[in-house]
Amino acid sequence: SSSSSSSSHHHQFRMGNRSSSTKNSPSALSNNAATEDVSEDESGIFISQEVQDKIVQDFQSSVLKEEWSKRQSAILTRANERKAQNKQHQAELEEKLNAWKEHDTAAQKQLDEQMNALKGQFVDKHLDVMSDVGRLERKMGTGPKFGEGKACLNTRVNLIQCYKENDDIRPCNDIMAALEQCVSKTVTSH
Repeated sequence: SSSSSSSSHHHQFRMGNRSSSTKNSPSALSNNAATEDVSEDESGIFISQEVQDKIVQDFQSSVLKEEWSKRQSAILTRANERKAQNKQHQAELEEKLNAWKEHDTAAQKQLDEQMNALKGQFVDKHLDVMSDVGRLERKMGTGPKFGEGKACLNTRVNLIQCYKENDDIRPCNDIMAALEQCVSKTVTSH
């Protein structure tokens, strides 16, 4: 009955052999005396409940630490992946912005060149018209002197005003056409 009271306080972990050669050996007899509930056929080591609880607690603590370490590692890996993706996305956006700036600069340069070419063409046409008017005046000898008198005065005033108000010559195209018609009518009527 002392073996039944001992087993109620201890869980048994048996380690050892069932060997007939150790049945009557001095170590087997001392184990029997120490553990109280080992039969003649068995030998083993028994661990107290407190030691068993400590082993279980240490094992659980080790498992928890390992799981927590894995979890932290996974979190850090995902965070690093997000940072890398954000950096890559930012680099792509900066690359697109730089490409757009280069394209915009090239387009603006091309527009400026076209505008300068148009202004040059306008000046050339204007000089041609004034030269033609001068030649016609010299050839015909009669007729109104442009720049003097009132021939096409309103149209000339409107054209000058248009040039003063606009950097771009396109809004003045209609007035220029009206001036050319006026000059043509005035010259042919004289």
